[in-house]
Amino acid sequence: MENNNNVTFVTAYLKTYESDYDETKSFEKRLELFIKIVELNVNICLFTSHEYKEIFDLISNKHKNVIIIEVLSVDDLEFTKIGKKNPDNLNLPARRSHIKDLPNYMFLMNSKIEFIKKTINANPFNNDYFCWFDFSLPYIFKNIESSLTKLKKYSESEFISQPFIAMPGCWNKCSNVDVLKDFICWRFCGGFFIGDKNSLLSFYDVSIARFEEFLNLTKKLVWEVNYWAWLELMGYTSFMWYLADHNDSIIDVPIDVIRN
Repeated sequence: MENNNNVTFVTAYLKTYESDYDETKSFEKRLELFIKIVELNVNICLFTSHEYKEIFDLISNKHKNVIIIEVLSVDDLEFTKIGKKNPDNLNLPARRSHIKDLPNYMFLMNSKIEFIKKTINANPFNNDYFCWFDFSLPYIFKNIESSLTKLKKYSESEFISQPFIAMPGCWNKCSNVDVLKDFICWRFCGGFFIGDKNSLLSFYDVSIARFEEFLNLTKKLVWEVNYWAWLELMGYTSFMWYLADHNDSIIDVPIDVIRN
């Protein structure tokens, strides 16, 4: 399956809670935002759970740019399997949302790079570049149309030949592992990143290999952005970091990585 797009966009929507914890962020509202990206006609690979399969099958049948890679549950994820080997290491951060930041949510967030890895392995669009985006990403945009146009432009761009993962973030580098245990660390935004397939595969390899070490060290199951900050702090990985926030700037990829 080929088109003019050079990037595969990857996202996931899995059942995580028994019911919506916030009616302003219901599945129906999130789906409306996801469809805005679908209608850009960019390459999209999606992961979902059995509860939503029928809905996404309809979308995939209507929009040939959307492919469901796998139907699975949070328990099927490799990060979940590693974490549940030692329940004593799964204490949650002290400062968190007690209705949102539950174990399944934490495992799902940490699995973003796992979804990327599985997509690269399948690579149905035969692309060399892959981009993670949170399912309802347009929710944070102030200028939705211009930001959607920018995403469409990225999908058709050519990128530098050097390896890279462009990763947006709000804060300077973390300097102490203790601060990662109980407070969210916005060194990285979490909702968007893009890179070449080899760099992303290396990021997955490091993330999965070091996850148990992190849990043993901290005795905490934390947000993916905290875990990534620890990987960076320890020198296990590095990114092309750029300053951004949870708004349109999250997709302001450095011009250094784009050829046109």
